[in-house]
Amino acid sequence: MKTKGLSIKELAAYIGVSTDTVRRAARRGEIPFAREGTAYRFDWLKVRRAMDERAKQRRFGGNSQAGARPPAKGGGARSVTPPDGNTGAWLTR
Repeated sequence: MKTKGLSIKELAAYIGVSTDTVRRAARRGEIPFAREGTAYRFDWLKVRRAMDERAKQRRFGGNSQAGARPPAKGGGARSVTPPDGNTGAWLTR
């Protein structure tokens, strides 16, 4: 298998994820890529290195929780029944 100049489709198939996942990771800067016109091209060795580095950061307390919502207080699941009174929501039934 070639390792340089991979298309989104080829990289997605090689990694085992969807093409949308590869495209999203490239746009977020999580994996390196080059542009050939409008096409994204990937070097497998560089992508693998970036994935390994990202996994290492997560494993050792890196910035993996950036923007994450803190856990809900109370620790339980939300109530299944709606609140009493006027919530501002229209009833559909």
